Amino acid sequence: MQAAILIHGPTASGKTALAIEVAKHYQGEVVNADSMQVYSDLHVLTARPSAQELSAVPHHLFGHIDPGAYYSTGHWLDEAAKKIAAIRRRGKVPVL
Repeated sequence: MQAAILIHGPTASGKTALAIEVAKHYQGEVVNADSMQVYSDLHVLTARPSAQELSAVPHHLFGHIDPGAYYSTGHWLDEAAKKIAAIRRRGKVPVL
């Protein structure tokens, strides 16, 4: 089984900073697992990573869905599985 790292916790607990540091340390890429951060227009409401944070390591599945579009956990799961597989093919570690 290939490694993946899951970081979870309450809002504003430092998950973003930790995910970036872990991704740097393990040569990983961050995959969003926050249900609201997939939406394109919810930057402040969801505490989306800043432009500086997003540029520190590759990030996936942040702000790519229009808020008016139908989107479900199943859609996210399909997208996340593809992103995770692609990250692993590049020899990197997925950090969710």
